[in-house]
Amino acid sequence: MSPNSKAWISWTKLVFAIRLLVITRCSDVTVLPVSVGQTAILPCHNTIQGASQVVWKDKDLTMLTLNEAVLTDDRRISIQHKYQNDWDLQINGVRLSDTGNYTCCFVLNGVCQTLKIVSLVIQIPPTIVNISSDVTLSTGGSTILVCIAAGAPQPTVRWTLHLANAIVKELDAVAGIYRIAGADPSDAGRYECAASNGVPPVAYRSVQVDVEFVPQVLVPYREVRQQLDADTLLECRVRSNPIGDVYWEKNGRRLDSEPGRYRLSSVKGSEKTQLLFGLVVYRLRPDDLALYTCVARNRLGTAVGSVLLSAWHNGTLRLLSPPRDAVARTGQSVVIDCAVEGMTADDRLVWWREDPSEGNGNHKTLFDSSTTTTTTNRRSWLPEGDAPAKIKYATRGQYSLEIRSVVAEDAGLYHCHIGGLGNFSANLVVVAHRSAGGSGFSPAETNGVPATVFIAVVVSLVAVFAVVLVVVVLTSVKHYRKILDDKRHEQSTVFKTEQSIGSSPTSSYM
Repeated sequence: MSPNSKAWISWTKLVFAIRLLVITRCSDVTVLPVSVGQTAILPCHNTIQGASQVVWKDKDLTMLTLNEAVLTDDRRISIQHKYQNDWDLQINGVRLSDTGNYTCCFVLNGVCQTLKIVSLVIQIPPTIVNISSDVTLSTGGSTILVCIAAGAPQPTVRWTLHLANAIVKELDAVAGIYRIAGADPSDAGRYECAASNGVPPVAYRSVQVDVEFVPQVLVPYREVRQQLDADTLLECRVRSNPIGDVYWEKNGRRLDSEPGRYRLSSVKGSEKTQLLFGLVVYRLRPDDLALYTCVARNRLGTAVGSVLLSAWHNGTLRLLSPPRDAVARTGQSVVIDCAVEGMTADDRLVWWREDPSEGNGNHKTLFDSSTTTTTTNRRSWLPEGDAPAKIKYATRGQYSLEIRSVVAEDAGLYHCHIGGLGNFSANLVVVAHRSAGGSGFSPAETNGVPATVFIAVVVSLVAVFAVVLVVVVLTSVKHYRKILDDKRHEQSTVFKTEQSIGSSPTSSYM
Protein backbone atom coordinates (compact mmCIF):
# COMPACT_ATOMS: atom_id res chain seq x y z
CA MET A 1 0.00 0.00 0.00
CA SER A 2 1.31 3.43 -1.01
CA PRO A 3 1.94 6.14 1.56
CA ASN A 4 -0.87 8.18 0.07
CA SER A 5 -3.34 5.33 0.58
CA LYS A 6 -2.29 4.92 4.21
CA ALA A 7 -2.63 8.62 4.76
CA TRP A 8 -6.10 8.61 3.21
CA ILE A 9 -7.23 5.75 5.47
CA SER A 10 -5.91 7.51 8.56
CA TRP A 11 -7.64 10.70 7.52
CA THR A 12 -10.88 8.84 6.97
CA LYS A 13 -10.74 7.28 10.47
CA LEU A 14 -10.02 10.66 12.01
CA VAL A 15 -12.98 12.27 10.25
CA PHE A 16 -15.23 9.39 11.35
CA ALA A 17 -14.03 9.71 14.95
CA ILE A 18 -14.74 13.43 14.91
CA ARG A 19 -18.22 12.83 13.49
CA LEU A 20 -18.80 10.11 16.11
CA LEU A 21 -17.67 12.42 18.88
CA VAL A 22 -19.99 15.20 17.69
CA ILE A 23 -22.92 12.86 17.34
CA THR A 24 -22.18 11.23 20.73
CA ARG A 25 -22.55 14.50 22.49
CA CYS A 26 -25.94 15.01 20.88
CA SER A 27 -27.28 11.48 21.32
CA ASP A 28 -28.85 9.51 24.19
CA VAL A 29 -26.54 7.60 26.52
CA THR A 30 -28.01 4.65 28.44
CA VAL A 31 -26.18 3.10 31.38
CA LEU A 32 -26.86 -0.62 31.59
CA PRO A 33 -25.58 -2.44 34.71
CA VAL A 34 -25.36 -6.21 34.34
CA SER A 35 -23.96 -8.77 36.77
CA VAL A 36 -21.11 -10.87 35.50
CA GLY A 37 -22.27 -14.10 33.86
CA GLN A 38 -25.69 -12.76 32.98
CA THR A 39 -27.08 -11.78 29.53
CA ALA A 40 -26.95 -8.14 28.46
CA ILE A 41 -29.54 -6.68 26.03
CA LEU A 42 -28.38 -3.32 24.63
CA PRO A 43 -31.41 -1.47 23.15
CA CYS A 44 -31.41 0.48 19.85
CA HIS A 45 -34.54 1.87 18.20
CA ASN A 46 -34.47 3.30 14.64
CA THR A 47 -36.47 6.49 14.16
CA ILE A 48 -34.85 7.58 10.85
CA GLN A 49 -36.80 6.89 7.67
CA GLY A 50 -34.83 5.50 4.76
CA ALA A 51 -31.90 4.24 6.89
CA SER A 52 -30.46 1.31 4.96
CA GLN A 53 -27.98 -0.09 7.50
CA VAL A 54 -27.65 -0.49 11.28
CA VAL A 55 -24.18 -0.92 12.77
CA TRP A 56 -23.12 -1.81 16.35
CA LYS A 57 -19.57 -0.96 17.45
CA ASP A 58 -17.74 -1.80 20.65
CA LYS A 59 -15.70 0.43 22.96
CA ASP A 60 -12.77 0.24 20.50
CA LEU A 61 -15.05 1.31 17.60
CA THR A 62 -14.72 -2.17 16.10
CA MET A 63 -17.78 -3.15 14.07
CA LEU A 64 -19.62 -5.99 15.74
CA THR A 65 -22.74 -6.24 13.55
CA LEU A 66 -24.15 -4.93 10.28
CA ASN A 67 -27.91 -5.24 10.25
CA GLU A 68 -28.41 -8.85 11.39
CA ALA A 69 -24.98 -10.04 10.28
CA VAL A 70 -22.42 -10.66 13.07
CA LEU A 71 -18.98 -9.44 12.02
CA THR A 72 -17.02 -10.73 15.05
CA ASP A 73 -15.86 -14.19 16.01
CA ASP A 74 -17.33 -13.79 19.52
CA ARG A 75 -20.23 -16.21 19.52
CA ARG A 76 -21.77 -14.58 22.54
CA ILE A 77 -22.90 -11.66 20.40
CA SER A 78 -26.13 -11.58 18.35
CA ILE A 79 -28.85 -9.17 17.08
CA GLN A 80 -32.41 -9.24 18.38
CA HIS A 81 -34.66 -7.86 15.56
CA LYS A 82 -38.12 -8.73 16.79
CA TYR A 83 -39.66 -5.54 15.52
CA GLN A 84 -38.97 -3.56 12.34
CA ASN A 85 -37.30 -0.61 14.07
CA ASP A 86 -35.62 -2.50 16.95
CA TRP A 87 -32.00 -3.57 16.57
CA ASP A 88 -30.94 -4.77 20.03
CA LEU A 89 -27.46 -6.10 20.66
CA GLN A 90 -27.37 -9.22 22.84
CA ILE A 91 -24.24 -10.37 24.73
CA ASN A 92 -24.50 -13.68 26.57
CA GLY A 93 -22.47 -14.47 29.71
CA VAL A 94 -20.97 -11.00 30.09
CA ARG A 95 -17.45 -10.69 31.41
CA LEU A 96 -15.72 -7.95 33.28
CA SER A 97 -13.75 -7.19 30.06
CA ASP A 98 -17.04 -6.36 28.31
CA THR A 99 -17.32 -3.14 30.28
CA GLY A 100 -17.48 -0.01 28.09
CA ASN A 101 -19.54 2.12 25.65
CA TYR A 102 -21.32 0.41 22.73
CA THR A 103 -22.46 2.53 19.76
CA CYS A 104 -25.55 1.93 17.58
CA CYS A 105 -25.26 3.82 14.25
CA PHE A 106 -27.98 4.20 11.61
CA VAL A 107 -26.23 4.69 8.28
CA LEU A 108 -27.84 6.86 5.64
CA ASN A 109 -25.93 7.60 2.48
CA GLY A 110 -22.73 6.42 4.18
CA VAL A 111 -23.12 8.79 7.13
CA CYS A 112 -24.33 8.04 10.72
CA GLN A 113 -27.37 10.15 11.04
CA THR A 114 -28.42 8.89 14.52
CA LEU A 115 -26.25 7.42 17.23
CA LYS A 116 -27.29 5.41 20.31
CA ILE A 117 -24.67 4.84 23.01
CA VAL A 118 -25.13 2.19 25.71
CA SER A 119 -22.67 2.21 28.61
CA LEU A 120 -22.34 -1.41 29.73
CA VAL A 121 -21.32 -1.68 33.39
CA ILE A 122 -20.37 -5.17 34.50
CA GLN A 123 -21.09 -5.81 38.21
CA ILE A 124 -19.53 -8.50 40.39
CA PRO A 125 -21.08 -9.55 43.73
CA PRO A 126 -18.84 -8.91 46.71
CA THR A 127 -16.59 -11.59 48.11
CA ILE A 128 -14.45 -11.51 51.25
CA VAL A 129 -11.00 -12.56 50.17
CA ASN A 130 -9.23 -12.22 53.53
CA ILE A 131 -10.28 -11.99 57.18
CA SER A 132 -8.62 -12.35 60.59
CA SER A 133 -8.64 -15.68 62.42
CA ASP A 134 -10.38 -16.42 65.72
CA VAL A 135 -8.49 -14.97 68.67
CA THR A 136 -8.36 -15.41 72.46
CA LEU A 137 -7.37 -12.41 74.58
CA SER A 138 -6.62 -11.89 78.24
CA THR A 139 -8.28 -9.06 80.09
CA GLY A 140 -6.56 -5.82 79.00
CA GLY A 141 -5.18 -7.31 75.78
CA SER A 142 -5.56 -5.88 72.26
CA THR A 143 -5.91 -7.07 68.66
CA ILE A 144 -6.80 -5.84 65.14
CA LEU A 145 -9.55 -7.39 63.06
CA VAL A 146 -9.07 -7.10 59.27
CA CYS A 147 -11.61 -7.80 56.53
CA ILE A 148 -10.70 -7.38 52.82
CA ALA A 149 -13.39 -7.66 50.13
CA ALA A 150 -13.47 -7.60 46.33
CA GLY A 151 -16.20 -6.96 43.76
CA ALA A 152 -17.41 -4.56 41.11
CA PRO A 153 -18.02 -1.90 42.09
CA GLN A 154 -15.62 -2.02 45.03
CA PRO A 155 -17.56 -3.21 48.12
CA THR A 156 -17.88 -1.30 51.37
CA VAL A 157 -17.08 -3.24 54.56
CA ARG A 158 -18.66 -2.91 58.00
CA TRP A 159 -18.12 -4.76 61.30
CA THR A 160 -20.82 -5.74 63.85
CA LEU A 161 -20.57 -7.48 67.23
CA HIS A 162 -23.21 -10.12 67.93
CA LEU A 163 -23.93 -10.57 71.63
CA ALA A 164 -26.29 -12.83 73.57
CA ASN A 165 -30.06 -12.45 73.24
CA ALA A 166 -29.75 -11.45 69.55
CA ILE A 167 -28.17 -8.08 70.42
CA VAL A 168 -26.17 -6.59 67.51
CA LYS A 169 -23.73 -3.74 68.09
CA GLU A 170 -22.49 -1.59 65.20
CA LEU A 171 -18.73 -0.94 65.30
CA ASP A 172 -16.69 1.97 64.02
CA ALA A 173 -14.37 0.34 61.50
CA VAL A 174 -12.11 2.12 58.98
CA ALA A 175 -11.49 0.50 55.58
CA GLY A 176 -12.46 -2.89 56.95
CA ILE A 177 -10.16 -2.62 59.99
CA TYR A 178 -11.40 -2.68 63.61
CA ARG A 179 -9.12 -2.40 66.64
CA ILE A 180 -9.84 -3.86 70.11
CA ALA A 181 -7.79 -2.23 72.88
CA GLY A 182 -7.91 -2.93 76.64
CA ALA A 183 -10.16 -5.95 76.17
CA ASP A 184 -12.70 -6.83 78.85
CA PRO A 185 -15.46 -9.49 79.00
CA SER A 186 -17.88 -7.22 77.14
CA ASP A 187 -15.60 -7.39 74.06
CA ALA A 188 -16.08 -11.15 73.73
CA GLY A 189 -18.44 -12.42 71.07
CA ARG A 190 -18.90 -13.08 67.38
CA TYR A 191 -17.59 -10.29 65.14
CA GLU A 192 -19.21 -10.29 61.70
CA CYS A 193 -17.78 -8.66 58.58
CA ALA A 194 -20.34 -7.71 55.91
CA ALA A 195 -19.25 -6.65 52.38
CA SER A 196 -21.77 -5.06 50.00
CA ASN A 197 -21.70 -3.13 46.71
CA GLY A 198 -25.34 -3.14 45.64
CA VAL A 199 -24.98 -6.45 43.78
CA PRO A 200 -26.61 -9.31 45.64
CA PRO A 201 -25.83 -11.24 47.64
CA VAL A 202 -24.06 -9.51 50.52
CA ALA A 203 -20.96 -11.40 51.67
CA TYR A 204 -20.59 -12.35 55.35
CA ARG A 205 -17.78 -13.89 57.37
CA SER A 206 -17.23 -14.04 61.13
CA VAL A 207 -14.43 -13.99 63.67
CA GLN A 208 -14.84 -15.29 67.23
CA VAL A 209 -13.13 -13.23 69.91
CA ASP A 210 -12.76 -14.83 73.34
CA VAL A 211 -11.71 -12.83 76.42
CA GLU A 212 -10.48 -14.76 79.46
CA PHE A 213 -11.07 -13.21 82.89
CA VAL A 214 -11.01 -13.90 86.62
CA PRO A 215 -14.19 -15.56 87.98
CA GLN A 216 -17.04 -13.45 89.29
CA VAL A 217 -19.47 -14.87 91.89
CA LEU A 218 -22.89 -13.41 92.68
CA VAL A 219 -24.95 -14.78 95.58
CA PRO A 220 -28.59 -13.62 95.19
CA TYR A 221 -29.26 -13.73 98.97
CA ARG A 222 -26.74 -13.15 101.74
CA GLU A 223 -28.96 -15.08 104.18
CA VAL A 224 -31.46 -17.88 103.64
CA ARG A 225 -33.89 -18.77 106.43
CA GLN A 226 -35.63 -22.15 106.37
CA GLN A 227 -37.63 -24.37 108.70
CA LEU A 228 -35.94 -27.36 110.23
CA ASP A 229 -36.68 -30.69 108.55
CA ALA A 230 -37.41 -28.90 105.24
CA ASP A 231 -35.36 -29.08 102.01
CA THR A 232 -33.33 -25.96 101.21
CA LEU A 233 -31.78 -24.65 97.98
CA LEU A 234 -28.72 -22.36 97.97
CA GLU A 235 -27.66 -20.72 94.67
CA CYS A 236 -24.77 -18.75 93.28
CA ARG A 237 -24.26 -17.29 89.81
CA VAL A 238 -20.79 -17.66 88.36
CA ARG A 239 -19.30 -15.79 85.40
CA SER A 240 -15.88 -17.05 84.44
CA ASN A 241 -13.75 -17.77 81.38
CA PRO A 242 -12.67 -20.46 81.45
CA ILE A 243 -15.27 -21.80 83.90
CA GLY A 244 -12.69 -23.82 85.83
CA ASP A 245 -13.63 -25.42 89.17
CA VAL A 246 -16.83 -24.44 91.02
CA TYR A 247 -17.86 -25.93 94.39
CA TRP A 248 -19.56 -25.23 97.76
CA GLU A 249 -17.90 -25.11 101.16
CA LYS A 250 -19.51 -25.38 104.62
CA ASN A 251 -17.50 -23.70 107.34
CA GLY A 252 -14.40 -24.05 105.13
CA ARG A 253 -14.96 -27.73 104.24
CA ARG A 254 -15.68 -28.67 100.62
CA LEU A 255 -19.02 -30.42 100.07
CA ASP A 256 -19.74 -33.24 97.66
CA SER A 257 -23.06 -34.78 96.67
CA GLU A 258 -24.25 -37.15 99.39
CA PRO A 259 -27.53 -39.09 99.04
CA GLY A 260 -30.07 -37.88 101.54
CA ARG A 261 -27.89 -34.97 102.69
CA TYR A 262 -26.55 -32.83 99.83
CA ARG A 263 -27.00 -32.56 96.08
CA LEU A 264 -24.92 -30.32 93.79
CA SER A 265 -26.41 -29.03 90.53
CA SER A 266 -25.28 -26.74 87.71
CA VAL A 267 -27.14 -25.10 84.83
CA LYS A 268 -25.37 -23.32 81.96
CA GLY A 269 -26.47 -19.79 81.15
CA SER A 270 -27.19 -18.14 77.81
CA GLU A 271 -23.44 -17.56 77.38
CA LYS A 272 -20.69 -20.15 77.76
CA THR A 273 -19.12 -18.05 80.51
CA GLN A 274 -22.24 -18.19 82.72
CA LEU A 275 -23.13 -20.91 85.22
CA LEU A 276 -25.88 -21.25 87.83
CA PHE A 277 -24.54 -23.46 90.62
CA GLY A 278 -26.84 -24.84 93.32
CA LEU A 279 -26.67 -26.80 96.57
CA VAL A 280 -29.70 -28.67 97.94
CA VAL A 281 -29.64 -29.43 101.68
CA TYR A 282 -32.15 -32.18 102.47
CA ARG A 283 -34.23 -32.21 105.66
CA LEU A 284 -32.53 -29.27 107.36
CA ARG A 285 -31.01 -30.15 110.72
CA PRO A 286 -29.66 -27.87 113.44
CA ASP A 287 -26.09 -28.79 112.51
CA ASP A 288 -26.81 -27.63 108.92
CA LEU A 289 -27.21 -24.05 110.11
CA ALA A 290 -23.88 -22.56 109.07
CA LEU A 291 -22.04 -20.30 106.62
CA TYR A 292 -21.89 -21.73 103.08
CA THR A 293 -19.41 -20.39 100.50
CA CYS A 294 -19.57 -20.71 96.72
CA VAL A 295 -16.04 -20.91 95.31
CA ALA A 296 -15.13 -20.39 91.62
CA ARG A 297 -11.52 -20.87 90.53
CA ASN A 298 -9.67 -20.81 87.18
CA ARG A 299 -6.06 -20.29 86.14
CA LEU A 300 -6.47 -16.51 86.36
CA GLY A 301 -7.78 -16.30 89.92
CA THR A 302 -10.45 -17.16 92.49
CA ALA A 303 -13.72 -15.57 93.59
CA VAL A 304 -16.09 -16.46 96.45
CA GLY A 305 -19.59 -15.61 97.62
CA SER A 306 -21.11 -16.59 100.98
CA VAL A 307 -24.64 -17.19 102.25
CA LEU A 308 -25.72 -17.76 105.84
CA LEU A 309 -28.24 -20.57 106.31
CA SER A 310 -30.32 -20.00 109.44
CA ALA A 311 -33.54 -21.32 110.93
CA TRP A 312 -36.85 -19.68 110.18
CA HIS A 313 -39.62 -19.49 112.77
CA ASN A 314 -42.87 -19.04 110.88
CA GLY A 315 -45.06 -18.76 113.96
CA THR A 316 -46.68 -22.18 113.46
CA LEU A 317 -44.94 -24.10 116.25
CA ARG A 318 -47.42 -26.76 117.37
CA LEU A 319 -47.60 -30.14 119.00
CA LEU A 320 -48.63 -32.82 116.51
CA SER A 321 -48.66 -35.86 118.82
CA PRO A 322 -48.67 -35.33 122.61
CA PRO A 323 -47.09 -37.87 124.99
CA ARG A 324 -49.27 -40.82 125.98
CA ASP A 325 -48.94 -43.34 128.79
CA ALA A 326 -46.98 -46.40 127.72
CA VAL A 327 -46.28 -49.93 128.94
CA ALA A 328 -43.00 -51.73 128.24
CA ARG A 329 -41.42 -54.99 129.29
CA THR A 330 -37.97 -55.02 130.71
CA GLY A 331 -35.22 -55.36 128.12
CA GLN A 332 -37.29 -53.83 125.32
CA SER A 333 -37.26 -50.32 123.88
CA VAL A 334 -40.16 -47.89 123.98
CA VAL A 335 -40.92 -44.56 122.26
CA ILE A 336 -42.91 -41.82 123.97
CA ASP A 337 -44.45 -39.42 121.46
CA CYS A 338 -43.84 -35.68 121.45
CA ALA A 339 -43.90 -34.78 117.75
CA VAL A 340 -43.49 -31.03 117.16
CA GLU A 341 -43.87 -29.04 113.92
CA GLY A 342 -42.09 -25.77 113.16
CA MET A 343 -39.08 -26.17 115.45
CA THR A 344 -36.20 -23.81 114.72
CA ALA A 345 -32.88 -23.06 116.38
CA ASP A 346 -34.66 -20.31 118.33
CA ASP A 347 -37.04 -22.84 119.95
CA ARG A 348 -36.23 -25.23 122.77
CA LEU A 349 -37.55 -28.67 123.63
CA VAL A 350 -36.44 -30.56 126.76
CA TRP A 351 -37.20 -34.12 127.85
CA TRP A 352 -36.85 -34.71 131.62
CA ARG A 353 -38.10 -36.91 134.45
CA GLU A 354 -37.96 -36.78 138.20
CA ASP A 355 -34.77 -38.36 139.46
CA PRO A 356 -35.79 -41.44 141.49
CA SER A 357 -32.41 -41.46 143.19
CA GLU A 358 -32.89 -37.98 144.59
CA GLY A 359 -35.85 -36.50 146.36
CA ASN A 360 -37.03 -32.95 146.81
CA GLY A 361 -38.44 -32.71 143.27
CA ASN A 362 -35.06 -32.88 141.52
CA HIS A 363 -35.18 -33.95 137.91
CA LYS A 364 -32.84 -35.44 135.35
CA THR A 365 -32.55 -33.86 131.85
CA LEU A 366 -32.61 -36.51 129.14
CA PHE A 367 -32.56 -34.38 125.97
CA ASP A 368 -32.16 -30.67 125.23
CA SER A 369 -32.63 -29.39 121.66
CA SER A 370 -30.41 -26.39 122.37
CA THR A 371 -27.44 -28.79 122.63
CA THR A 372 -28.72 -31.05 119.76
CA THR A 373 -27.75 -34.16 121.71
CA THR A 374 -28.72 -36.21 124.74
CA THR A 375 -27.28 -35.20 128.06
CA THR A 376 -23.65 -36.12 128.74
CA ASN A 377 -24.46 -37.88 132.02
CA ARG A 378 -26.93 -40.26 130.42
CA ARG A 379 -24.74 -43.24 131.31
CA SER A 380 -25.81 -42.87 134.94
CA TRP A 381 -29.16 -44.25 133.87
CA LEU A 382 -27.69 -47.50 132.56
CA PRO A 383 -27.98 -50.75 134.44
CA GLU A 384 -24.83 -51.91 136.15
CA GLY A 385 -22.40 -53.72 133.88
CA ASP A 386 -23.54 -52.09 130.61
CA ALA A 387 -20.95 -50.74 128.23
CA PRO A 388 -20.17 -47.10 129.16
CA ALA A 389 -20.54 -45.95 125.53
CA LYS A 390 -24.07 -47.32 125.22
CA ILE A 391 -26.71 -44.64 124.68
CA LYS A 392 -29.77 -44.92 126.89
CA TYR A 393 -31.90 -42.11 125.43
CA ALA A 394 -32.33 -40.85 121.88
CA THR A 395 -34.85 -38.82 119.87
CA ARG A 396 -36.78 -40.15 116.92
CA GLY A 397 -38.73 -38.34 114.19
CA GLN A 398 -39.84 -34.93 115.37
CA TYR A 399 -38.44 -35.09 118.93
CA SER A 400 -40.19 -38.22 120.27
CA LEU A 401 -38.15 -39.88 123.06
CA GLU A 402 -36.79 -43.41 122.70
CA ILE A 403 -35.82 -45.31 125.87
CA ARG A 404 -33.61 -48.28 125.13
CA SER A 405 -33.19 -51.52 127.11
CA VAL A 406 -35.95 -50.67 129.59
CA VAL A 407 -35.38 -51.64 133.22
CA ALA A 408 -37.71 -51.46 136.21
CA GLU A 409 -36.11 -48.19 137.34
CA ASP A 410 -37.24 -46.52 134.09
CA ALA A 411 -40.87 -46.56 135.26
CA GLY A 412 -42.19 -43.14 136.10
CA LEU A 413 -43.45 -39.84 134.74
CA TYR A 414 -41.67 -38.35 131.72
CA HIS A 415 -42.03 -34.68 130.77
CA CYS A 416 -41.73 -33.04 127.33
CA HIS A 417 -41.31 -29.30 127.84
CA ILE A 418 -41.75 -27.11 124.72
CA GLY A 419 -40.91 -23.46 125.08
CA GLY A 420 -43.95 -21.35 124.26
CA LEU A 421 -46.34 -24.33 124.26
CA GLY A 422 -46.03 -25.79 127.75
CA ASN A 423 -45.19 -28.97 129.59
CA PHE A 424 -46.62 -32.36 128.52
CA SER A 425 -46.13 -35.62 130.40
CA ALA A 426 -46.79 -39.35 130.13
CA ASN A 427 -46.43 -42.25 132.57
CA LEU A 428 -44.29 -45.27 131.74
CA VAL A 429 -45.24 -48.59 133.35
CA VAL A 430 -42.55 -51.27 133.26
CA VAL A 431 -43.75 -54.89 133.29
CA ALA A 432 -41.20 -57.41 134.48
CA HIS A 433 -40.87 -60.78 132.77
CA ARG A 434 -42.01 -63.85 134.80
CA SER A 435 -38.95 -65.51 136.32
CA ALA A 436 -38.08 -68.95 134.95
CA GLY A 437 -39.78 -71.78 136.91
CA GLY A 438 -41.30 -69.31 139.38
CA SER A 439 -44.89 -69.15 140.62
CA GLY A 440 -47.23 -66.44 141.74
CA PHE A 441 -46.74 -63.07 140.19
CA SER A 442 -44.09 -60.45 139.97
CA PRO A 443 -44.48 -57.02 141.61
CA ALA A 444 -45.55 -55.59 138.33
CA GLU A 445 -47.75 -58.51 137.14
CA THR A 446 -50.78 -60.41 138.54
CA ASN A 447 -51.58 -63.87 137.14
CA GLY A 448 -50.08 -62.86 133.81
CA VAL A 449 -52.27 -59.75 133.66
CA PRO A 450 -50.43 -56.44 133.43
CA ALA A 451 -50.74 -54.29 136.53
CA THR A 452 -52.53 -51.53 134.66
CA VAL A 453 -55.19 -53.96 133.42
CA PHE A 454 -55.61 -55.46 136.90
CA ILE A 455 -55.99 -52.06 138.48
CA ALA A 456 -58.47 -51.04 135.83
CA VAL A 457 -60.59 -54.13 136.53
CA VAL A 458 -60.52 -53.48 140.27
CA VAL A 459 -61.48 -49.86 139.79
CA SER A 460 -64.34 -50.91 137.53
CA LEU A 461 -65.63 -53.42 140.11
CA VAL A 462 -65.45 -50.82 142.84
CA ALA A 463 -67.37 -48.41 140.71
CA VAL A 464 -70.07 -50.98 139.97
CA PHE A 465 -70.34 -51.84 143.65
CA ALA A 466 -70.68 -48.19 144.55
CA VAL A 467 -73.44 -47.71 142.01
CA VAL A 468 -75.33 -50.76 143.33
CA LEU A 469 -74.95 -49.55 146.89
CA VAL A 470 -76.30 -46.11 145.97
CA VAL A 471 -79.29 -47.69 144.24
CA VAL A 472 -80.04 -49.89 147.27
CA VAL A 473 -79.78 -46.95 149.64
CA LEU A 474 -82.02 -44.79 147.51
CA THR A 475 -84.60 -47.61 147.26
CA SER A 476 -84.61 -48.19 151.05
CA VAL A 477 -85.01 -44.48 151.75
CA LYS A 478 -87.91 -44.27 149.34
CA HIS A 479 -89.62 -47.30 150.96
CA TYR A 480 -89.12 -45.91 154.45
CA ARG A 481 -90.60 -42.56 153.46
CA LYS A 482 -93.66 -44.35 152.04
CA ILE A 483 -94.22 -46.20 155.34
CA LEU A 484 -94.01 -42.92 157.25
CA ASP A 485 -96.46 -41.27 154.88
CA ASP A 486 -98.99 -44.15 155.31
CA LYS A 487 -98.71 -43.98 159.10
CA ARG A 488 -99.24 -40.22 159.15
CA HIS A 489 -102.35 -40.65 156.98
CA GLU A 490 -103.82 -43.31 159.33
CA GLN A 491 -103.31 -41.12 162.41
CA SER A 492 -104.99 -38.20 160.70
CA THR A 493 -108.07 -40.30 159.88
CA VAL A 494 -108.55 -41.52 163.53
CA PHE A 495 -108.23 -37.98 164.81
CA LYS A 496 -110.90 -36.67 162.50
CA THR A 497 -113.32 -39.52 163.53
CA GLU A 498 -112.96 -38.75 167.20
CA GLN A 499 -113.74 -35.10 166.65
CA SER A 500 -116.87 -35.98 164.74
CA ILE A 501 -118.28 -38.19 167.58
CA GLY A 502 -117.60 -35.62 170.29
CA SER A 503 -119.59 -32.84 168.61
CA SER A 504 -122.94 -34.73 167.92
CA PRO A 505 -126.30 -33.85 170.23
CA THR A 506 -126.99 -36.14 173.30
CA SER A 507 -130.51 -37.84 173.77
CA SER A 508 -132.24 -37.71 177.29
CA TYR A 509 -134.66 -40.34 178.69
CA MET A 510 -137.44 -39.54 180.92
